[in-house]
Amino acid sequence: MFTAMLLRTSLLSVLAIPALLHGKVLPLFDPEDMEQWALVESVSDEFNGNSLDLTKWNNLGQDGNYYGEWKGRAPSQYNPKNITLKDGFLELATKWEPDFDFSDEALNGVAYGKDAPVTTAAIITKANFKYGYLEMRCRAAAGPVSSAFWTTGKGGEIDVFEHFGHNPNKHDSAHRYHTSFHDWRKGSSTIGERIWTNDHRLDFKVADDFHVYGLEWAPDFLRIHVDGRLIRVVLRRELGDRWVATEEQKIWIDSELFDWELQADQLKASDFGEKSVFLVDYCRVWQRGRGGAPDQLGPNLFGNASFEDGLKSWAGNGVLAGDAYAGKTCVMLKESGKIQQTVQVKPNTTYILSAWAKSPETIMTGHWQSSFLNVASYGGPKKGISFSRPSYHRKSLEFTTGPGAKTATIFFTNAPQGKLALVDQFELVESPPLKK
Repeated sequence: MFTAMLLRTSLLSVLAIPALLHGKVLPLFDPEDMEQWALVESVSDEFNGNSLDLTKWNNLGQDGNYYGEWKGRAPSQYNPKNITLKDGFLELATKWEPDFDFSDEALNGVAYGKDAPVTTAAIITKANFKYGYLEMRCRAAAGPVSSAFWTTGKGGEIDVFEHFGHNPNKHDSAHRYHTSFHDWRKGSSTIGERIWTNDHRLDFKVADDFHVYGLEWAPDFLRIHVDGRLIRVVLRRELGDRWVATEEQKIWIDSELFDWELQADQLKASDFGEKSVFLVDYCRVWQRGRGGAPDQLGPNLFGNASFEDGLKSWAGNGVLAGDAYAGKTCVMLKESGKIQQTVQVKPNTTYILSAWAKSPETIMTGHWQSSFLNVASYGGPKKGISFSRPSYHRKSLEFTTGPGAKTATIFFTNAPQGKLALVDQFELVESPPLKK
C-alpha cells in the first residue's frame, strides 16, 4: 500500500484542500458559496476515523447481512473485511480469495466464486436524501475492477461514476467517466436497463491519481463536473420518460467485476494485489439554498454543427442523409469515409468535444462496426473516441490546447473498417476552469 505521505503529495494534491469559506466546506466548483450550499451530514463522510461509522453506513456482508441488497456482481462477492479506514481514507480492496466462503447462490445464472474467486466490497448509507450535489475525491482501483459512486431509490438508480481501472483489451476503459440512469420502475418496458448514459473520455487514467468527481441531481437538471470543471448539463425535458430519479436515494460506494469489460475466465490472481484498492478521501452531499438555472457551458464553436446547411463549413467525402439524430439531415460515411472541420480555439484552454453517431451494421453480439471522433493539430497528441452501437448515442472527450494553439482540427471517420456510419450534432464547447 502506498504511504499516506506519498498519497498526499500526488500531482493533484491541491485538490485535497477543501473549498472553505468562513470554515464551511463547499463544493470544489463553488468556493464562494454562490449557491448557498448546506452539507447533508447523514450521507456525507470524511473517513477520518479508525473504523467505518456503522451509525451512518451498512457494510454489505457484515455478520452475514446484506441488508436486502445483492451479494455483489457474480462471480465476485462482497467481503466486509475488504473495507478499512486508514490514514484518512476509506479503502475498498478487491482480492483473489479462493478460500473465501462464497455463497451457493447464483446471480443471473452466474455462480459466486466460480472461474474468478474474487471478493470486492460495498457500503450503503442508512439515510436517504432527495436532490443535491454529490462530490467525491478518490483514486480508482488499478486492475480489472470497477470503482463506483452511485445511488439507488424507488424506481431509479443514478451512477455518478463507474470507473474501470484497467482492461488490457480496451485501453480507453481506464479513461472513461461514465454517468448513467438505470430504470427500476415496476411495469416499465425498460425495467433493469441502463436507460441514459453520459460517456466521457478523460484526459487522464482514473487509477493513476486522485481526482474530484461531482454530479448535481436537481428536480429538472443534472450537472456533471470533474476537478471542479463543468463538463455537461442535461435538462430533464431532454430525457423525458428516461428521467427516472424522482424518489429518495441511498448512497452506494462499491467495487464490482464487469463481465462486459472482461469475462471471468479472462481474470487471474496476478490482476489483484495491493494496487487493486479503491481509495476514497471523502464523500459529500450538499443541498442548494439558492435555486435558479444551472451554469451552462459556452457556445458551440462548430459551424453548421448539425448539417442543416448541407456540407457548409465541412470538408471530406461524407454525403448528406435524412436519417438524422435531430433536425432533417446528418452525414453518412461509406467505405473509408471522413468528414472534418477546423475550428478556432484559445491557447491553454480545455474543451469538451462530442457528437451523436451510430453504426447500423453492428449486431451487438460479437459483430461490432466502429467509427471514430478525433481531435488533432491543437498543440497536443491526437485523441479520439469510438462509436459502435446501431442506434444514435452521444460520446464526448476533453482536450487542452497548447500554448500556441489557434485552431483545432476535428474529424470523424469510419476507417479502417469502412462500414456504414452516420453522425450528427457535433459540439465543441469550452470547459470553464476551476474557480479560485
